[in-house]
Amino acid sequence: MEEITAAAAALSSAAFDYNRANYIFDARMRWGRFNTGYSMAMAQTSQYREDISDLTELTVTKADTYHTVGTICFFLNFELIVDGSLGVHGPAPPGWLMGLYWANVCIAIMFLVTFTWMAMHSGARATAGAAQMRTHTMRLPIPTPKMLDMARVTGNSFEKQRVHDVFRIPFAMRAGKESEVDEESGKRIPISDRRMPKWYHDEVEALRKDEGGAAPSPTSVPEHFELYRGLQQEWWCYDVYSRIGILFWFSHWLTSASLYSMCHVFGELRLLWPAWTVTACFVTAHWGILRLDITSKPREGSFMCLPIEKIVPFVPVLAVFGMSIDYSVLDPTPFLQGLIYTVSWICYAIQFAWAIRLYDLAAPQFRDKESPEHAGDAWSPMEWPVPPAFSQAVYLVSAPKYLEPGQTCLTQEMKAAKGQKGQNVPQRKANECSHSMLPWKLFRGAIITSISMWVLIMFGRGFEQINGERFLLKQEGRVERWPS
Repeated sequence: MEEITAAAAALSSAAFDYNRANYIFDARMRWGRFNTGYSMAMAQTSQYREDISDLTELTVTKADTYHTVGTICFFLNFELIVDGSLGVHGPAPPGWLMGLYWANVCIAIMFLVTFTWMAMHSGARATAGAAQMRTHTMRLPIPTPKMLDMARVTGNSFEKQRVHDVFRIPFAMRAGKESEVDEESGKRIPISDRRMPKWYHDEVEALRKDEGGAAPSPTSVPEHFELYRGLQQEWWCYDVYSRIGILFWFSHWLTSASLYSMCHVFGELRLLWPAWTVTACFVTAHWGILRLDITSKPREGSFMCLPIEKIVPFVPVLAVFGMSIDYSVLDPTPFLQGLIYTVSWICYAIQFAWAIRLYDLAAPQFRDKESPEHAGDAWSPMEWPVPPAFSQAVYLVSAPKYLEPGQTCLTQEMKAAKGQKGQNVPQRKANECSHSMLPWKLFRGAIITSISMWVLIMFGRGFEQINGERFLLKQEGRVERWPS
């Protein structure tokens, strides 16, 4: 009997020492896991803050570039208007060419002001949105002193464990399965086949945060991406149309600069071949930027399918042809005069068609479903009705809607509800808001204004062609008084 008692005591002592050693080992692992988990979560949150900075800097950098370009463009535009005074050192160029020139140079400055102000708004709003997220939402998950005290376990806490766990004989007495408390029945239900002691379940209940969030899934995405995509709704449109506005400015400015050059070369220098060579340079540059920025992607509901962008760069070629005849040594005849007017009307018709084409190219494309995303290809979410013609030129980057395979969000796991409850919580999505299409409405107003300008100037050209050039104005003096 004494031998049995001694053997039982020795077995109990060995089991006690074995289980206490396991408990102390698990306590160290608990403390290490707690600190490692929060260190990784803080590192990942720092990466998320960099995500916000990178996405914001893309817009802000573009806006700053547009401002720099806009400042130079203001100078170039006013150089043509003020310093490039035509008719000062000699007779003014013909009225049909001046109509083309002034319409283009004034439309250019209208798009210049438009894209500069839109770039200013996009950069400022993106900066403010990023600052708000970084100071309010994207904070490092630093554990509190109370959480650190809960993670730390003392050796005497082993005395509070279940007798089964304290004197469990390895291999002979198996630990219970990993389980959790069912909210409906209040009983513990197994959730896996792993065998875990009770102190493991105590660790899970004590250390795992439960903020009622959704559990990670293959379709989930970190919250900061969803929140940021909601913020991007407020400035992506300004970003897009500021970029499109730069192209529209360059298109009209290059045409007006080419027309001004031929006016100067013909009217003051009286040279034929330099006018053609200068025109060729401007035409090539104009054709090149249109070819680079405008793609041939069709738009649903398009009403102007003619690729005028492939024709409008050659308007100065027609103009320099007409000027070559107008300033030539040929005797003026009705045929030559009619030929010059015919060429001018072709130029006006192309410019008018180009103004209508601009409306069609810049119109947004609303979609009902997401387009497939391919690496290296331009992509935007369906919430952004980007004009298809400029999808390759606006350089937008949207916050992703899903994580790539193998990626996970530690912060989301820490906030997820415990057990099956987290599987039933819906994923947090960006706030639903209406499309911020005010930039398109403003841009549309600028395009309609340009269309109206061409209608007016063509009406004026028809009136003067019928009644005579400069019919309504005196060649000298004014109605109010004679010049001093």
